[in-house]
Amino acid sequence: MADSLASSVQAMDLDVPDVDTLIERCKTLHEEVEQYVTAVDVSQKQAKIPYQVEYRTLRSDFKNELGFLQKLKSANHPPEKARHYAVSSNLLYYEALWAAAKRSSGLLAFRKYFYWNRQRGQAKNGISFSKGSGVKGKTSALVDIVAADGMEWIRVSTTSEKRLLFDLAKLGWQNDSDSEMEDDAPTNWEDEDDEDQVEIVKSARELARAARANPMRGHAPKVRYVLTRLASGKLKEVDMILDKMRAVGMTVQCANDIPETPSVEEALPNLLVDRSRTLSNTLNIDCTILLALISDISHGECEILDWYPGEVRAQILEERKEKLLPTHLYPAIASHPMVTTQEAADQMNLIVDTLATDAEKRRANLLLAQRDRVGFSSADLLKEWQELSDHASPPNFQLPIIVAPAAIPSRVDTLPAAAKKMASELGPLNTAIFFYGWAEGLTTLSSNRARAKQIERFINDVGLKDGEAGPHVWLCGESRSLIAKCGRRK
Repeated sequence: MADSLASSVQAMDLDVPDVDTLIERCKTLHEEVEQYVTAVDVSQKQAKIPYQVEYRTLRSDFKNELGFLQKLKSANHPPEKARHYAVSSNLLYYEALWAAAKRSSGLLAFRKYFYWNRQRGQAKNGISFSKGSGVKGKTSALVDIVAADGMEWIRVSTTSEKRLLFDLAKLGWQNDSDSEMEDDAPTNWEDEDDEDQVEIVKSARELARAARANPMRGHAPKVRYVLTRLASGKLKEVDMILDKMRAVGMTVQCANDIPETPSVEEALPNLLVDRSRTLSNTLNIDCTILLALISDISHGECEILDWYPGEVRAQILEERKEKLLPTHLYPAIASHPMVTTQEAADQMNLIVDTLATDAEKRRANLLLAQRDRVGFSSADLLKEWQELSDHASPPNFQLPIIVAPAAIPSRVDTLPAAAKKMASELGPLNTAIFFYGWAEGLTTLSSNRARAKQIERFINDVGLKDGEAGPHVWLCGESRSLIAKCGRRK
């Protein structure tokens, strides 16, 4: 097989790139990425997401590539030398990467390494790997694009048929259609030695290991490998490699099944992180958001009094710079129906009865149509709600929030096994709130960062079975306390 592969390699010619053409292509690429970066910066400032999109490596790489090509042109090398340098350009790969990004959504990071063993010989999260996984101390995989809000990893390769056939010939592979696999050949890819594989197969296996060791919401991210210069169904040697890559559980996208790439203008709204895309129809409102919705701080200008606690002072100052309701909560809630648990409502009322101003008490009663607002129509609730605020509520803002009966034991019984272990750590109130949303398949809106992160860590550490989903939490970047009565003087 090695001789036939070498013959196939020799039959393929390498295209000679034109430097001027490369520069124009790279300029277009660089301009599109800068357009994306500008949009990300604006979006992150407005949405105040709890993490930053990691685009700096992408931006730097593209800028450096353009500088390299422009320097090459200005050097006025002889044609043969210029061609030699132009062949080393990474533009083809960067174009493929950016095209794959534009066909994706919810981009979080670019060209980022993920580890499965941070200390060689020790498996993370109790995961053990075969002999191939630790070759030459390699314990990380490069992900070109982290997409779908972290739930998808994309790797891009511009490996050509010529390069692949050359590598196969170098390895001396004999498992073509004329030779059967030996009876004792491994049936599991993890039982094979990675050193016997071509580079893209090694890479696929590294990605599979890293994905299992870095779960998102209890599941390994889906992995998609994009091969822009390899077609399936054309050469049996290529198809054999593709089968090996698919054996690790990833999606392999070849040149002949890559969908059309949209323009940057068409793609841009999808590329930005938009947490509202993943919200459930009905929203589960936790106690921290109930308090933020009724707080005087959220609804108008508040004077800072000398006896206010430091936390309240800080929130008033923050509100003056950036309004919580119109900027964060109202856009997320929009016209979604809302529900809260009896436990969350009771906790809110306990705090209201202890600390609230008269206006905050009225908003609490309007929010849940309780006490002296029982039986009020939605229209009447909304009219009075608006009278108590400087900010316009969303069109079709749905009041009241429905209160769901307390039922912690029955909720835990319907959830994955991980829930029972988690309940003891969260405490009764947070268990009631977050498990209700989990059991009902609802997004829980919360500003309780500590508990949200605790749940995320627990789910990822324990893991979920196939078909199971963890709780979905929309975490607000800011919280608001009640303004407080004089009795709160410190």
